[in-house]
Amino acid sequence: MKDGFENFSMYGFAIDYPDVSRVEFNSKNRREAGDIVFRLPDDVRIYLSWGELEKVSKRFSSPEEHANYSLGAMEKGKNVRNFERISRDTLRLHNHLGSVSKVKFDESLGLLGRNKTLPREAYSLHVYCDKSNRYFVLYTLTPATDHVRFDKILDSMRESFKCH
Repeated sequence: MKDGFENFSMYGFAIDYPDVSRVEFNSKNRREAGDIVFRLPDDVRIYLSWGELEKVSKRFSSPEEHANYSLGAMEKGKNVRNFERISRDTLRLHNHLGSVSKVKFDESLGLLGRNKTLPREAYSLHVYCDKSNRYFVLYTLTPATDHVRFDKILDSMRESFKCH
C-alpha cells in the first residue's frame, strides 16, 4: 500500500483510498449492489459503485460499451458544455476486461447556467468480474485545475482494486 492510502474491504472486494478521506456508505448497500463515496477534504468525491453483472450484461456487452453509454449520458447533461473525450483505454485488471475513460468539459453554474462555467475533468473505470458476478464503476468529477493530483490518486486506487 502506498503512503497516504488506507485499505478498504467489503463484500469480498478491496481498494486503497486516500487516508484523508471520509468514507460514506449507502444504507441500502448489499453484496449484490451498492455504492460508497470517498470524500476528500476539498469536497471532491470519488465513487465506487457495484451491481449484478447478469443484469447489466443484458444491456451492455462489455465494460467499454457500458462506459460509452455513461459518458454519452454525461455529455447530454443540461449543464455540460464543451465536452471532450481525452482518453479511453481497454485494460486487464486481474484477468478481467476493463475500460478507463477521461473526459473534460465546462459545467455551467448559476441560473440557467449563464453566470459562470467551471472547467471539470471526469475519470471512470468500468470492470466486469465474472467470478463475483458483479460489475464495478470507479468514478469522480474533479476541478480541471488540479487534474495531475487526481490522476495520481485515481491511478493508485485503480491499481489497488481487487474485485474478488
